[in-house]
Amino acid sequence: MVIIWLTAGLNAQGLSLYPQAGADYYWGANKFRSLKPWFGVRASLSPCSSFLLKYTFHDLDFDYLRDDGTKASREANLSQFIAAIYYAREKLESYAAVSHFRGSESYTAWNLDLGIGGKITSRFALETGVYLLDESSILWYPDEPVRRLQVGALRAGLDIKITNGLNLNPQVYFYRNSEKVTATTVAVSAIFIPREPFTFVLTFWNYRESAQYRFSGQYFSVGLHLYY
Repeated sequence: MVIIWLTAGLNAQGLSLYPQAGADYYWGANKFRSLKPWFGVRASLSPCSSFLLKYTFHDLDFDYLRDDGTKASREANLSQFIAAIYYAREKLESYAAVSHFRGSESYTAWNLDLGIGGKITSRFALETGVYLLDESSILWYPDEPVRRLQVGALRAGLDIKITNGLNLNPQVYFYRNSEKVTATTVAVSAIFIPREPFTFVLTFWNYRESAQYRFSGQYFSVGLHLYY
């Protein structure tokens, strides 16, 4: 309803609006499965900037390790509401996004995601960003009391143009949370754009953490996105 209300308001001001939608499916270690359909609307604010409102639904299913060493299955649903602003000029691109999560077992979280990238040649671009999360949940630790966690992450990567309509995007992430647990992720995405508005994304993730066994392992994702 918020997106509909704001879209009507922006239309009334004569701004250009562009719908977006898609779905991503994740699978991997610990029998992890997640389906993430999403939709949004982008408003052009100027030749260099735009504003995005987006909703993502997360359907999660995974195994976790109990304190007694046995495994158990876990299912959960999350709703994510996102507001983001993008700016691009010449060889530089940047964005700032704020998200609010609500979900199963009274899960709540706020997220700030900042990023900037710049072309170094016609085929190569550098990317970097910061990701901050504040969550209150028993989602990942259902056998324990509700816990409040803060997570910070640094991201760096390359955007490599292979051919027209095909890019590779290797990235590395470094995480640390308020309980001093550290983790790293190395990811490689293949991004295929056969024609507008369709974009296909295939990603491999290798995640490692320093805590007691939780989610370390290899993961894959495949997505279809429509950008107008």
